Amino acid sequence: MDIPFESPGPHGPLPFRMASSAPGHTVWSYDVDPAHYNPYGVLHGGVLMALLDTAMGHAVATLCAPLNRINAAAQMNTHFLAPVRMGTLIAEARVLKMGKRIAVVQAEAKLNDGTLVGLATAQHSLLP
Repeated sequence: MDIPFESPGPHGPLPFRMASSAPGHTVWSYDVDPAHYNPYGVLHGGVLMALLDTAMGHAVATLCAPLNRINAAAQMNTHFLAPVRMGTLIAEARVLKMGKRIAVVQAEAKLNDGTLVGLATAQHSLLP
């Protein structure tokens, strides 16, 4: 089975880009677009959460796709640490534990100036 998202272009309804990928580790980026602001003039939390989810899901996929399995988020916990108004968000994800049925993964999102803006952990179900 091919590992998803191995091309350099944007993926999905939001223009997320994969920056790097290795077994159990991925980095994704997103250039903040004011079209995705909430009514308070900052990036909608759902966009940040989606970026973290994308990075974590891909990190798990790098380990389960070679085994002809797929993964799906079963639970996700996100901490929003700072408002985002402009710049590039960089989400880095690492698989912490890969079991037979569940993978535990974490990710952090930083602005390109190094400001930590979000943290997430997730459990992914590993499916046949």
